[in-house]
Amino acid sequence: MEPSDLQKNLRLLTSYAGSIADICRRLDVNRQQFHRYLNGSARPSVRRMQRICDFFGVEESEILMDHAQFREIIAIRRRSGAPVDPLGTFIAGLHRINPRSTRQLEVYLGFYYTYFRPVEFPDLVLRSLISVFARAGFVYCKTIENYSAIKRRSRRILKYTGILYHTGERIIVHEREAHVGQMMWTTVLLPPRPDQTSVMSGLTLGISSGIGRDVACYRVIWEALGDQVDLRAALAGAGLYDLNSPVIPQDIRAAISNDVADREGAFVARPWVNALK
Repeated sequence: MEPSDLQKNLRLLTSYAGSIADICRRLDVNRQQFHRYLNGSARPSVRRMQRICDFFGVEESEILMDHAQFREIIAIRRRSGAPVDPLGTFIAGLHRINPRSTRQLEVYLGFYYTYFRPVEFPDLVLRSLISVFARAGFVYCKTIENYSAIKRRSRRILKYTGILYHTGERIIVHEREAHVGQMMWTTVLLPPRPDQTSVMSGLTLGISSGIGRDVACYRVIWEALGDQVDLRAALAGAGLYDLNSPVIPQDIRAAISNDVADREGAFVARPWVNALK
């Protein structure tokens, strides 16, 4: 049977990335299973496909394209001298600065609701669902935003993938929208005391999903839901809410206000304990 484009493309990427044993170790995948992907006897699940694409620094739409075209894309990237995954190299460098980052983030693994007031809907609150998880020595996140309340919006569900890093004082989150990839966000969170990890406040800066692709900065709240949740119910709770909706707690509503007080002098994150002051 003629190998599929996926097989050919995956073999090409593997030939550039070192030993299969090392690839499997870093992907946290069984070596026999990975060989099944290479010989076409099995196909990666949706989740594992995303992990493979993230590892090699390609999009899923690219790894599934015609092999001749894919080979040309990879050849151009190699001739440019750029690594296949420059962002991954950068993040790995950060972890060498603070090798305790993953350990310090262990207490924050699990599910969260995040809250902020998006620039395209200033009178509404967006509550999104985030999963924070550890894999192969790093801590990642996946975010789902639900805009189904906006009937004229063509894409009502947005998904983001990201990585977390602990500086020792602050938690930094880098995210990219998974489908188009044009919306990227960086969030800096103020970690609470170890015995009060249920809520984190901070600022998030990035490119909005509106037509104008505004560059926007918001106050944001991460509300911990625990490491075991009813995923269907949690997803149902994600969406756009009226600012005065009873679903949005009063303290969270106050914490995500995007005003600048006279005493602040700049747009700064507010520690959670000051949310209602």
